[in-house]
Amino acid sequence: MPRFKHGVLLFNGQAGQDSAEQALANVVLVIATHCHKLTIVQTLSPEEFKQACMDASYADVLFLMGGDGTLHTAVQVLEKIENFPIIGLLPGGTCNDFARTLGIPPFLKEAAEEIVNGVIRDVDLAQINEGLFMNFAGIGLIAEASENINPDLKGKYGKLSYFMSAFQSFKQSEPFPIHLEIDGITYKEQAVMLLVMNGKSIGTHRFPLDIIDPSDGQLDVVLIQSSTMTAIREWFSLSQPDVMPDDLMNVTHYTGKHIVIHTEEPKNVDMDGEIYLQTPVEITVKPKAIRFLVPADTN
Repeated sequence: MPRFKHGVLLFNGQAGQDSAEQALANVVLVIATHCHKLTIVQTLSPEEFKQACMDASYADVLFLMGGDGTLHTAVQVLEKIENFPIIGLLPGGTCNDFARTLGIPPFLKEAAEEIVNGVIRDVDLAQINEGLFMNFAGIGLIAEASENINPDLKGKYGKLSYFMSAFQSFKQSEPFPIHLEIDGITYKEQAVMLLVMNGKSIGTHRFPLDIIDPSDGQLDVVLIQSSTMTAIREWFSLSQPDVMPDDLMNVTHYTGKHIVIHTEEPKNVDMDGEIYLQTPVEITVKPKAIRFLVPADTN
């Protein structure tokens, strides 16, 4: 007996015919045996993809084959639908950071096998002004790195291009003033980067703060005060269980459910790798708003 009555698989046909055919071959035979009926939809533009998400609202499971940008676009549409489908995330992007957060393997066939035989997990979503994000929102260095990525290098080097861009942006970063309000408490900070995290990975790099949990009803706010080697060492020291963020000089950590961010000058906001907002922003967590298929052994 198939686990799902009706599944829909969405994939981006612009990725290239050969790569799309190989990707489909890796996953269709796996997920089809778990769906009484499986509809496969190829989209060739963002508009087609959004409409396909709307059209898939009748399904009980929606498989999204793509990266963080694909997921980001999908949740903008699906969150408006009452009782929208369970999401099965199939990592077909450059970094696949939220798939990493959910413990989904990076290889498509293995990922498909793990999620269709896995469990359903309720995951938080974050509203930012009128939009939404799944993984993170950030200003400063993180947005500058995304803007500075050379499209040719991204095509040639993939995820390595993010590190190349981040390194270049890091050398040029200067601290800027930030006015924060977290759950009604006001903070005045100086930082080169501010991150509001729901997920645990950025640019394939697992965030060193292990307490981040996308299902805890809280968002983690992390500020990096300076672009120095000391700040880098403190950043990576967060992965050590005996290091407490409160003891660090260049890294600050808060948690909260409602976050307001102001800057003296408008700053671009990177949301899951997409940039189309500027500060000021208001962010609110939406607890357990989306159901995902995840591997059974994911903590």
